[in-house]
Order: sequence, then structure tokens, then C-alpha cells
Amino acid sequence: MARPIIKRDHIETAVVRVVAEKGLRGCTIQDIAQAAQVSPGLLYRYWPDRDALAADVYRKQYTSLIARLGRESAADGDVRVQLRSIIRGFLRFAEENPIVTRFLLLSQHEFARTVPEEVGVRAFITALLKDAQAAGVLKPISLPLALQLFLGIVLQPVIGHLYGDLAGPLSSHADAIIAAVEQTLFATSTASAMPVAAATVTVSTEG
Repeated sequence: MARPIIKRDHIETAVVRVVAEKGLRGCTIQDIAQAAQVSPGLLYRYWPDRDALAADVYRKQYTSLIARLGRESAADGDVRVQLRSIIRGFLRFAEENPIVTRFLLLSQHEFARTVPEEVGVRAFITALLKDAQAAGVLKPISLPLALQLFLGIVLQPVIGHLYGDLAGPLSSHADAIIAAVEQTLFATSTASAMPVAAATVTVSTEG
């Protein structure tokens, strides 16, 4: 049964906001209904439970982000240029949409596997790393390891920023993050040509 468009927008916004604030396990269908200003019965009419509702919203937000990053990198030829565009695009997204970013990060362990693998971020980045490998510019490491290194270098600063451990706009750290990715993954790094001399990377040892 189709959901009314206006109500669905309110419901999706409520899911994002409530889960970002409380975490999936800390919220109830009643919390979401109250935030969306609808009755719990309306939600149960279209979704069997809280997890099904949150998973539905997660898939929409996740695939929208991947599509956005794909558009931003599509016009770039060199794989390193494409990866830079993706990193900058993701940092801009996280900076402009902190609540959605927090929602996606808090929900990924429960719902990432509900997104078809071929449209997920892992397939997206792995394809680019495979191109880099074929071009001979990737260091002699396995693609799964290269993917995990890429995700760690890019995602951890965003997580730190969301929790207040990394100050300043995320975009101000873009050059340092890109340099770290290139120095870690590429046999011939072009990071030296980028204006990162003044950038510093702080590693927090606090829990």
C-alpha cells in the first residue's frame, strides 16, 4: 500500500532524527511516531516493526548518498582524482548533513547488509581500487585490505568530528585525509603536490 508522500517525509525525518539522537536500540516506535506527529498505529499499518521502518529509511538515505558521490566523481578520469572527489564529496555531505551522517553511522551495523552489495560503498570503492591496481599505481596489497584502509582513514575523522573529538569544519581536513589515503595506498603518491604542509593529524587516545 502506498504511503502518503507528505506523511512519509515527516516519518523519514523523524526516524533519522530519533535514531541519530538515541541510537536504534534506544528508541521505540512510539518515539518515532511522536517525533513525526503521527499515531503508532499509522506506522504499524505500513511497517511491521521499528527495525523494518528504520531499515527502509536507511536504505533510502544510503543509496542517495552513494548516488551523490557517484555523480560527483563521474566526470573525473584518473582514479586518484576520482577518489579525491569522493572524499571531498563525502566530507561536504557529512558537514552539511550531520544528523543524517550520524544516523547512517549508528545504523550501519544493523542495516548495511540490507543494501544490495552491488550498489554499496564497498563495491563502489573496490571498483576504483581495482582500476588503480590495473593501472599499476596501487601498492602491492590485497583489494580487501586496501578497501579497509581507505574506509578507516576517511570515516574515522568524520566519527571523531561527530563526537566532538576533531575540531573545525570537516572540509578543512580534506587535504590531510586525501594525503593520508594516497600515501597509504598508492605506489606513487601525488600528495606532495597538494597544499597540506600546515595540516596536522591528531590521533585521540581517549575512549
